[in-house]
Amino acid sequence: MKVRSALRQARWNVAMPGLLLLLSACLALASLGLAVQHPVAPLALPLAILLLILWNATCPQTLWFLLPAALPVMSFTPWTGWWLLDESDVLVLACLAGAFARWGIDVQRCRSEVCKPLRGSLAAVWGTVALSLLVGVLRGAEDAGVDWTTIPVWNEAMYAGYDSAWNTWRVAKSLVWALLIALLLHAPGAADRQGSARLVARGMVVGLGLVGAIAIWERAVYAGLFDFSHAYRTSAWFWEMHVGGGAIDAYLAMAVPFAVWAMWTATTTRRWVGANILTVLSVYVVLTTYSRGVYMAVLIALLFMGITAWRFKLAPAAGLAWGRRTLLAMVSTLILESAFVLSGGSFMADRLAQSDSDLVGRMEHWRSGLGLLKSPDAWMTGLGIGRFSAHYSREVPTGHYPGEALWQGNAGNQTHVLLSGRHDSGQHADLFALTQRVDLTEAGSIHVRLRATGERPSTLLVSLCERHLLYDFSCQRRWVSLKPQSDAGNGWIELRMGRSLFEGRSGVAGLRESVLALSSMQVRKAIRIESVELWDSSGRQRLRNTNFSKGLQHWLPMAQGQFEPWHIDNLYLDVLIERGLLGLVILAVWVLWALLGLWEKLRQGDSVAWAMAASMVGVLSLGAVISVTEVPRVTLILMILLWSSGGFRGQIEDVSRCNRL
Repeated sequence: MKVRSALRQARWNVAMPGLLLLLSACLALASLGLAVQHPVAPLALPLAILLLILWNATCPQTLWFLLPAALPVMSFTPWTGWWLLDESDVLVLACLAGAFARWGIDVQRCRSEVCKPLRGSLAAVWGTVALSLLVGVLRGAEDAGVDWTTIPVWNEAMYAGYDSAWNTWRVAKSLVWALLIALLLHAPGAADRQGSARLVARGMVVGLGLVGAIAIWERAVYAGLFDFSHAYRTSAWFWEMHVGGGAIDAYLAMAVPFAVWAMWTATTTRRWVGANILTVLSVYVVLTTYSRGVYMAVLIALLFMGITAWRFKLAPAAGLAWGRRTLLAMVSTLILESAFVLSGGSFMADRLAQSDSDLVGRMEHWRSGLGLLKSPDAWMTGLGIGRFSAHYSREVPTGHYPGEALWQGNAGNQTHVLLSGRHDSGQHADLFALTQRVDLTEAGSIHVRLRATGERPSTLLVSLCERHLLYDFSCQRRWVSLKPQSDAGNGWIELRMGRSLFEGRSGVAGLRESVLALSSMQVRKAIRIESVELWDSSGRQRLRNTNFSKGLQHWLPMAQGQFEPWHIDNLYLDVLIERGLLGLVILAVWVLWALLGLWEKLRQGDSVAWAMAASMVGVLSLGAVISVTEVPRVTLILMILLWSSGGFRGQIEDVSRCNRL
């Protein structure tokens, strides 16, 4: 038996370097393949990706810092129109490619040493998570009726939409990336997993700072830094909220405890002041989301930090005197900023007054979601990853989408978009729109040309507004009467939009971006849009991909209300509906595994474990009113926290015995 075991180990040692380098090559090709197709930076992005791969091959531990730092801002969807994949996926693929290449090279150098497969509690948890992924994807593909023999057109897959089978991959990809990232905990040099956890904590601090800076810019340019009466909720760079949801809420619930950690562990006055500024900024962003759920989650997380710091006598890095100042600063920040925002305007007061009615509506929404599970199989394994939206929009009487934008093309290269909108005459026309950001600097007089038809005489709303994500400001609107296709011919329809919205603007208001939006006024009928152009006074075309020949590249479908079809607004119900009781149990095991590892180190006074545990408590509390899994970037950050938290489970066995990185 010992001889057979030795032979198997020898074969594994021989095969492992090649497998790791092959995986690295596949990941690198995938990241570069996406980068060269980038709609905005097809030359600069591949070069950046090459440098990133080389950097991670040299310093693979950088991945644990870079991903939580960059993921919150690594998406440019309003400019690219990318839906299935985005820049965050390119980033993850590049980091993984470099890290696996380094792992393969290190194992190649020490092939004579023992390099055992994944084992222990990490292997058990990894296997159960992989099982949940496999079952969820297979169920989703079966539910969507996937034809495995058909090779999809790139544009059909990239811009397919939430109702399509491709939504299964869009949601599942974060689990795929997380499983690959977890393997790196077993790489040479990963015996110090607590070092990885500290890098994750520092990355969360940097990421929170970037989100805060973007939020300050957003508030200053659009709503006003101190205007708390306008019905404007901060969204920062979380473009997934173009169909609503709580992406920024979930991120803040995870990230804010790390601002407190940065204050508590600051060893110099300069670092303490910087961390204090970050805390003030973070509280401001939390308050200006006007989300009652994130208020609750952050407060619970901070209370947890206070109680555990007292219970386990966690001493501040700079001494007790600085600890008292830190506590005073945090309490003062919370009280003063909360009083300033909540008393400085009426918007939050109105939202708090609606809490009871909103809770009743949310509970009815949850009941409707659970009603989708109609068989024992559905209760056990769910509807399939990413399939909630499709089922809810079809099976719940009031759960229809407020609109859809479906790209279609054929062999003759005839491309168009079918734009639908209202389901009844009482619905506002602009609750759903197909949008594109457009630079109107020095544009002068503007006119729009389009070719569009309907199944019958139809009306299309064309809007040109100042907009960040979901909220319009100054607008110009035109209503266009469309003829049926049989009567329209190939003629163009021209609209005069007047002079640029930017003319006469001064100060930060001049930084507002303009968005062209198309909305269908028809009830339950789609409008066929073949081309849209926007010309300035000098005859320059300001739109891109005007005839949709590149799918919905540069275009972004956007909802401004009726978000229920996209979100169940409860993390646990979301997992139950899409992955069943099996997926819910596996999630519980994963979270419990991570929390037990954190608790062990927290009792020993580890400050990183303290922050990570508070982060987990915050996001798990928010999960009672917000779903997360439909936002891959945020879900991946949560999974990185889970894996790195699990690394605290005692001293890790050095299974590689390869040279340390």
